[in-house]
Amino acid sequence: MLEQYLHIENLKQSQAAFFLAEVFFDEIQYMLDVDLTDSLIVQNHGMNSRVSSKDILDVTTHYISTHNDYKEFVVLHLARNGIYHQLPEILFYPLVISSPSMSNREVVEAMRFNRKKERKNLNFFVPFDTALFKERVKINNRHLNFFSGSDSKRNFSHIINRILAVDLHISEHQYYQLFLHICNVKHLKENLPELQQLLKIVLDLKITLKYVPHVITELPYDAIGVGQLGVSLGLSGDFTSEVDDIEASIFFDQQINDYMYIKKIVDTVKGILSFFVLSTRDVIVSYTMSSDNNFDLGSTFLGYDTSL
Repeated sequence: MLEQYLHIENLKQSQAAFFLAEVFFDEIQYMLDVDLTDSLIVQNHGMNSRVSSKDILDVTTHYISTHNDYKEFVVLHLARNGIYHQLPEILFYPLVISSPSMSNREVVEAMRFNRKKERKNLNFFVPFDTALFKERVKINNRHLNFFSGSDSKRNFSHIINRILAVDLHISEHQYYQLFLHICNVKHLKENLPELQQLLKIVLDLKITLKYVPHVITELPYDAIGVGQLGVSLGLSGDFTSEVDDIEASIFFDQQINDYMYIKKIVDTVKGILSFFVLSTRDVIVSYTMSSDNNFDLGSTFLGYDTSL
């Protein structure tokens, strides 16, 4: 039985009873690790100034018969205005329930009739109030569990992918970790020691970063008239740019024979570093891996997986 399973009497006397109803309901589901969404009924009893500081008036259970059995529901009694309370009163009651010719007994009977009619009207709107409450629970859950809820994380991953707009070969969790570091980009910009740590966290790889000179071998000068600087006007040879390149050295602690996997890692390292280094820098990625010191002719390759 839900009443004993939920320990309703203890819940009503606990501090949780002073929470907002959406938080209270979500907390019950979390503590019991059970989904009560399909076993919930919400009854709004209207605003009351005496209980305005308390959202939950009572928690009870209710049984509804089914085709061959019955189903038990948890009923949240709330000090809130439901749909019924928001509608104009004239839709449900006459402006005057008495007339000068009515006796006191007839007036009392008319008032009782109105109370019965009110209970019926309230019951009619219960499914609608319950549906709206469930939607508020979902919204509340997204706010409270934005970084932990499965649905929220999936939506958050889509948002991250749209913001980053870079195709990286990493998992959703790695995208999430990368996005958190990008939010702190001012601290990480051109900070090579911190970027090494970032790559270790996101990719779980040992990567060393360092600046290397950018050497220009192809002359960037166009011909002016009949002369071209560096060809016929006295300047020739390689020269070094003012902006250095970044060399990323990846160390694999095991032998990897899948070239496409290595290519994905190289592309991913370049993609991640593009958020944190100047766009004018080239990123040169090299890699080494632990090698097999034994030489078995026909099964190993000299210089690739065999050290001499």
